[in-house]
Amino acid sequence: MPLPQNERLQQVRCVYSVCVPLSEESLRSFTISVLGAVALLVAGCSSGGHDSADRGTASASSGVGAATAASAVAAPRGGTAPDEVARIMRTGIERVRASSSLRMVNTAETEGGSPSVIDSRIVAGKGSHTRSRQDGFSMEQIVIGDDVFTRDGGAPWEHGRVDPAKRSAGANQANEMPKLAQPIYELAARPETLAVVDAIEIDGVRCFGVRGGSMVAYFTPGDAGYLRRWTNRTASSRITVDITELDKPIELKPPLD
Repeated sequence: MPLPQNERLQQVRCVYSVCVPLSEESLRSFTISVLGAVALLVAGCSSGGHDSADRGTASASSGVGAATAASAVAAPRGGTAPDEVARIMRTGIERVRASSSLRMVNTAETEGGSPSVIDSRIVAGKGSHTRSRQDGFSMEQIVIGDDVFTRDGGAPWEHGRVDPAKRSAGANQANEMPKLAQPIYELAARPETLAVVDAIEIDGVRCFGVRGGSMVAYFTPGDAGYLRRWTNRTASSRITVDITELDKPIELKPPLD
């Protein structure tokens, strides 16, 4: 049953420290999808469960569905030894964690709902600029140290301070980079559970793929290779995280309006 108008205006859920009034139905859909992406970003998402399906992979490389169904690295594709697979994973994640800045786009899709997108530019140890959207809802947040500036859509900016006892995932992104993709990093300690999958092209770069449990991770090639994308799928949702623009200049400053 829909909430009365006055209660809908009071029904608020904070996502990335941004509080926006939503209808009960929209609130549920938006919160589930966005917080799903946040959970995977910050670490702690289980790597077990349902098989993973990468968004857009089928169009980028044929046969990937069969590849992700592989059960182990015992007979690795292309002759890549299990220990080498684990090394690629560890060094690729460490490269991202050591970057001074990056862009991360989380896309969360739930069954029967429209995708929610969280697009973040993060400066390690300093702050972040995040834009999120789903359906007609949009939110924006700028974090500089303990100062948080938020707005809903085209509404005026609001200024607040980060509560150290209640730091949200969004407000803490700049300090969470050393833990980025921790569930995938932990998989590298169990190379016998990994499966090499078909490489795919992402923005014109052919990326090495590894499956572990319900996650599939892709890494750019070479000694400077890094974690470029990972996906996680459950029975009712699919999350894709893309990482780009490592060490690119990002200007963080308070909004003027």
